[in-house]
Amino acid sequence: MKFKGMLTVLCLLVLMSGHQVLGQDQPDPLAIRGAFADALDNQDVEGVVSAFADDGVFDFVVQPVPLLEGKDMIRAFFTDHFAGNPDSHTTGGLVLTDGNIVVVHHDTVGTNTGESSLPATGRPWVMPHVDIYEVEGDKIKRLTTYTDYTGILIQLGMAPAPEMPELVPSFVLPDAEATGLAPLAAAAEAFGRWNSQDLAHYAKIFHPDAEFYLAPAGVPLTKEANIAMDELYLQSFGDRKAEVLRMVDLGDGWVISEVVFEGSHTGEYFGVPASGYPFSLRGAVLQRFDSDGLLTNHYAYYDNLILMDQITTAPWALDGIWLTTYPMGAGNLISTTVYTAQDAAKTRYSGTLEFLNSFGPNGLFPDSDPSLTVYAGGEAVMVGRNKYDATYLGYYRKYDAGTGVMEVLGINTVDAHFELLGPDQLQGQGFSSYYLAEQDADQDGFPDEDQEPIFCSPVRWTGKRLTPLPGCTPPPGE
Repeated sequence: MKFKGMLTVLCLLVLMSGHQVLGQDQPDPLAIRGAFADALDNQDVEGVVSAFADDGVFDFVVQPVPLLEGKDMIRAFFTDHFAGNPDSHTTGGLVLTDGNIVVVHHDTVGTNTGESSLPATGRPWVMPHVDIYEVEGDKIKRLTTYTDYTGILIQLGMAPAPEMPELVPSFVLPDAEATGLAPLAAAAEAFGRWNSQDLAHYAKIFHPDAEFYLAPAGVPLTKEANIAMDELYLQSFGDRKAEVLRMVDLGDGWVISEVVFEGSHTGEYFGVPASGYPFSLRGAVLQRFDSDGLLTNHYAYYDNLILMDQITTAPWALDGIWLTTYPMGAGNLISTTVYTAQDAAKTRYSGTLEFLNSFGPNGLFPDSDPSLTVYAGGEAVMVGRNKYDATYLGYYRKYDAGTGVMEVLGINTVDAHFELLGPDQLQGQGFSSYYLAEQDADQDGFPDEDQEPIFCSPVRWTGKRLTPLPGCTPPPGE
């Protein structure tokens, strides 16, 4: 018994000791971010690079290609940045954290005195921004930075400053009305009201002394000026909305939201006449709510340069022939799709789809002939800039040589969403549903509305546009 008792005590001590060691060894995300900031302020390229995991990502949202993946790309970016701005450094700002996520709202400042990817101007600049660090172990797995790059170009004399109208709302803002909501719920409520376009109702969630900052405005705004800016945006983008991708509760009422702003250019925007072109813009909104669920702080970051580029440039065209690959266990399925615009604005397309190699769900229609699988085609409708919702319809068939009858055994529908990643590249995902022929009782070619698929599976694909390919050059004399 004595031995057992000693063993029990020893085990408890070991467990307690192990727990303490684990606690001591647990990396501190705030310390990791702090060391990274020190390396930035010292223009220590290798210190910056070593803070990232080997597969770490720096997502600098304002870049045309925002993702810098891996240490080589990150090293090249900061080498160029320090060469052009040898005195750049960060300010303390607001630092918030939740678990492995650290959010910093602050400025980076410097003087553009060196030659880099931008010509030296000798001008000082200030870049207000919000950083979202995601730490894994003792390294930065991902750093996402949101800012307005137009403001930098204006300070460097590379872009004209827009003429801001007097920011006076068209109505008297109503008194605040407490929601009693917790921060995450209050943030969701605020976005819902903003999306509804009822700005008077939206303003009721503002604390009387609320502070606002919209990156393209470049200066702090009162709640009245903020509503006036919202009215300007509604006049320019009548269908604008924000899709929230992620919200994180950072404590003390603070919430960070990563969003996509989308809409169409329906009215003049800072001298640019309405183009009708859609836009899709990534952004971050840092907010604080008090115990009554009222908004006390609102800092929104998105890049006006990207917005201006999108409303003055047509989206990439979908017209043409696309070769699409679908990864499968046994290899890639390959199809061709020919898209043809159905309207002058090129927002709706019809498509003809044909698979080039054997295709068919394993075991669902064992009597069908893969060579007779046919797709009636599809339709793609633009739902955002370079983004489409699509539907495809296909049939599994067999041919009875004795009777001369072509029999439909099954129906396949695909509901999908895809996005053009460039003028000649797309990726998509959706769900493929399969029905028996008898589930089309009225024989109109579509599964009846009350029918459920016998099988449903997710599907993903990538596509490349067929563009001119290099021809061969015969050897001399042939």
